[in-house]
Amino acid sequence: MFFKSKKISSVPPPEIHGVRVKPSSRARRLSLRIDARAGDVVLVFPKGASEGKARRFIERHEDWIERQRARAAPGKIVAPGMTLRVCGRDYIVEHKPGRGVQHVAGDKIIVRGGAEHFARRLKDFLKTEAAKVLAEIAREKSAEIGLKTASIRILDPKTRWGSCGVDGRMMFSWRLILAPPEVMDYVVAHEVAHRLHMNHGKKFWALCASLTEDSTAARKWLRKNGPELMRYL
Repeated sequence: MFFKSKKISSVPPPEIHGVRVKPSSRARRLSLRIDARAGDVVLVFPKGASEGKARRFIERHEDWIERQRARAAPGKIVAPGMTLRVCGRDYIVEHKPGRGVQHVAGDKIIVRGGAEHFARRLKDFLKTEAAKVLAEIAREKSAEIGLKTASIRILDPKTRWGSCGVDGRMMFSWRLILAPPEVMDYVVAHEVAHRLHMNHGKKFWALCASLTEDSTAARKWLRKNGPELMRYL
């Protein structure tokens, strides 16, 4: 007598041992990463991996997972009266009811409208400012290498500060507006350099270094402080 074998599902469970699972068709192996916004650890689950292997992987890294969770802070919600650093300068965020547009007044960022719209309107204002600042930097650096600026998008990616497509179009995180000017300068230089070198080879890094003052210091700043920027909600 023959028995039909049970079909094994390729869809992983939403969590394993309390760790949120994120399926990935691009990943080649199991890995753990920090979700800075959620303040927790995520398991990247590649296609074809088994749940049993994933459970053993998590068990081997339990100590690391707990250390990261202990270090992770909850999301940072900006409320009226708080100080927010924008382009290297501190501003007090102030809410005013009634109609009007968001704007800077001295050392204040004025957000108009109903209280229920405060967070969205502040974010929209920061995205608009980021678009202006980053587009101007990109235009200048593109001109340095004899190119015109392609279109630029301002988004909110979870793990990237910027990207450059083969067509020259660039994307930047709006959260860069919360970083020091020299860090913004480096990220733009990095993506502009990709317009000539779509890799991270020696020529790429040499060009990148020539387009910004201190790429090493900027990268160190992002590694240390980037998770803090990602926590802003």
